[in-house]
Amino acid sequence: MRASRPLDLSPLELAVHRRRDADAAADAARADVELEAVLAVRAGSDVDAVSGLSGITPHDLLLRLEKLTGEIRPS
Repeated sequence: MRASRPLDLSPLELAVHRRRDADAAADAARADVELEAVLAVRAGSDVDAVSGLSGITPHDLLLRLEKLTGEIRPS
Protein backbone atom coordinates (compact mmCIF):
# COMPACT_ATOMS: atom_id res chain seq x y z
CA MET A 1 0.00 0.00 0.00
CA ARG A 2 1.31 3.44 -0.94
CA ALA A 3 1.13 6.31 1.50
CA SER A 4 -0.85 9.20 0.14
CA ARG A 5 0.86 12.55 -0.28
CA PRO A 6 -0.62 15.54 1.46
CA LEU A 7 -2.45 17.73 -0.99
CA ASP A 8 -1.36 21.33 -1.50
CA LEU A 9 -4.23 23.35 -0.07
CA SER A 10 -2.57 26.74 -0.46
CA PRO A 11 -4.74 27.69 -3.49
CA LEU A 12 -7.84 26.91 -1.43
CA GLU A 13 -6.50 28.87 1.54
CA LEU A 14 -5.85 31.88 -0.71
CA ALA A 15 -9.36 31.64 -2.14
CA VAL A 16 -10.82 31.50 1.37
CA HIS A 17 -8.87 34.61 2.37
CA ARG A 18 -10.02 36.45 -0.77
CA ARG A 19 -13.61 35.47 0.03
CA ARG A 20 -13.31 36.75 3.60
CA ASP A 21 -11.76 40.00 2.37
CA ALA A 22 -14.56 40.41 -0.19
CA ASP A 23 -17.21 39.73 2.45
CA ALA A 24 -15.65 42.33 4.76
CA ALA A 25 -15.50 44.86 1.91
CA ALA A 26 -19.15 44.20 1.03
CA ASP A 27 -20.17 44.69 4.67
CA ALA A 28 -18.26 47.98 4.80
CA ALA A 29 -19.88 49.13 1.55
CA ARG A 30 -23.36 48.30 2.88
CA ALA A 31 -22.63 50.28 6.04
CA ASP A 32 -21.42 53.23 3.94
CA VAL A 33 -24.58 53.16 1.81
CA GLU A 34 -26.77 52.99 4.90
CA LEU A 35 -24.99 55.89 6.59
CA GLU A 36 -24.98 58.09 3.49
CA ALA A 37 -28.65 57.32 2.84
CA VAL A 38 -29.62 58.27 6.38
CA LEU A 39 -27.55 61.44 6.19
CA ALA A 40 -29.18 62.35 2.87
CA VAL A 41 -32.66 61.92 4.35
CA ARG A 42 -31.62 63.87 7.43
CA ALA A 43 -30.41 66.70 5.18
CA GLY A 44 -33.83 66.85 3.54
CA SER A 45 -33.54 64.60 0.50
CA ASP A 46 -36.70 62.87 -0.68
CA VAL A 47 -37.08 59.55 1.13
CA ASP A 48 -38.40 57.77 -1.98
CA ALA A 49 -35.51 59.03 -4.12
CA VAL A 50 -32.93 57.95 -1.54
CA SER A 51 -34.71 54.62 -1.18
CA GLY A 52 -34.61 54.01 -4.92
CA LEU A 53 -30.93 54.79 -5.13
CA SER A 54 -29.81 52.98 -1.99
CA GLY A 55 -32.08 49.96 -2.16
CA ILE A 56 -33.24 50.57 1.42
CA THR A 57 -37.01 50.69 1.82
CA PRO A 58 -38.50 54.04 2.90
CA HIS A 59 -39.72 52.40 6.11
CA ASP A 60 -36.24 51.09 6.94
CA LEU A 61 -34.68 54.44 6.07
CA LEU A 62 -36.90 56.24 8.55
CA LEU A 63 -36.25 53.60 11.20
CA ARG A 64 -32.50 53.93 10.70
CA LEU A 65 -32.77 57.72 10.82
CA GLU A 66 -34.59 57.50 14.12
CA LYS A 67 -32.14 54.94 15.50
CA LEU A 68 -29.05 56.87 14.40
CA THR A 69 -30.14 60.39 15.26
CA GLY A 70 -33.18 60.10 17.49
CA GLU A 71 -35.08 62.16 14.92
CA ILE A 72 -38.50 61.15 13.68
CA ARG A 73 -39.22 62.56 10.25
CA PRO A 74 -42.79 62.70 8.98
CA SER A 75 -43.22 60.41 5.99
